[in-house]
Amino acid sequence: MSARRPFALFERGMYLDGQRAVALVLPATLSGTLDEPRLRLALERVQARHAVLQSLVEHDADGRPWFVQQDVPPPIALRIVERQGDDDWQEQARLECERLFDGRREPLIRMVWLRGAGRSDLLLSCHHCICDGLSAVNLLRDILTVCGRPDARLGPRFELQGGADVVPPEALRNRWLQRRARLKAALFGAFIRTRRIGAPVSYGAAYTQRWSIEPAAVQALVRRAKDAEVGVFAALCTAFMLACWSVRGVRGVEKFVAPVDARRYLPALQGGALFTMAPTVRLTFGGRKSRDADFWVLARALHEDMRRQIDRLGPAVYEQLLGLERLHPLFDQLLAWSRSKRSGGGVSLSYLGRLDDSSRDEGGVRLEAIHAPSALLEPTPASLITIVGFAERLDLALISDESSLPSAQAAQIRQLAMELLQAASALPAPAAAGLSAPVPVESV
Repeated sequence: MSARRPFALFERGMYLDGQRAVALVLPATLSGTLDEPRLRLALERVQARHAVLQSLVEHDADGRPWFVQQDVPPPIALRIVERQGDDDWQEQARLECERLFDGRREPLIRMVWLRGAGRSDLLLSCHHCICDGLSAVNLLRDILTVCGRPDARLGPRFELQGGADVVPPEALRNRWLQRRARLKAALFGAFIRTRRIGAPVSYGAAYTQRWSIEPAAVQALVRRAKDAEVGVFAALCTAFMLACWSVRGVRGVEKFVAPVDARRYLPALQGGALFTMAPTVRLTFGGRKSRDADFWVLARALHEDMRRQIDRLGPAVYEQLLGLERLHPLFDQLLAWSRSKRSGGGVSLSYLGRLDDSSRDEGGVRLEAIHAPSALLEPTPASLITIVGFAERLDLALISDESSLPSAQAAQIRQLAMELLQAASALPAPAAAGLSAPVPVESV
């Protein structure tokens, strides 16, 4: 009998009964000749590795969606478009972000192949209820591996695992943690029951702005960040935070957050499992004021504060996974409340890291670039900056809507952040006079 399991609450919150476009699209550019039979074989092999990709969505009598694994699943859809130019993938990425998935009839994943003579683009499109950015990267890596080496081993197979299924046994045995999870769920449930629910808030047209930081600039940034004992991501966050405050005002952004890979706390997901819940940490300068306006002083404070938060995040992840499951009876009310509450005032910065390019040549096909993923996260949009490193280059995308962040302001933020990074990379190391912040920095 085929396996089945109900959606976890965080998956339900992303799926939205399949009536909203909640897609994550990861584009890649390749040179060489891509073989269609091998590409279809690669999709088949990847689907066979993950039970969730072999599943369709069914609803029970209470309206809760379930993943139901199929004995003979529908194949992952492959749409082939003839490639006309180097920028075609950007329009296709936009279209994929806006297309719905029909989880009742097809897997919650599909691919677009922009086929060209000696140069192609692949766009892997996943419903966000099954896939975060790291999941998409792992899937794309497996697909390209099989395209080059059809007999390659891809690693362990993954069965249908729900939210509570991946909590470590020691956390499940921890009574204190279990009590905290129940208490937090009860308090949040009581909070939701008392909320007044208004009409859904509407937002402006969504857009994506894309750009890259070229290798020479990346190398200078990496060297200077290393001198300052700061991670590259902390430097990027510092530049964008200062740029946002300069353009929007210090109080013009509700908060800055960064998603954290939950797999570090969940051993059952190691080795390439698909997962979508990403806990976040608040990005702050640890109470630093405008007198500490040196760019690298701020970046170091952010780096250290972020590391402290990540180190103690594990118990909160377990509490979320266990406690959220108690809120399914309130799902409709929770969703209606979230849609009636204006969002979009925050900024999320998501860094997939510098991806290994040691195996970028596979069977005559060369991976030339992985582009920053784009995503639409309804029903509560927020400004999202995604960053990915590949082949000594950083690729970035800023995704928002005209209500949350007008595109003209987004362009200003983008330009100013890049100027700040360029200036900071050129500063002498490590204790020379610093770069003045464009605005007084308040504790956030």
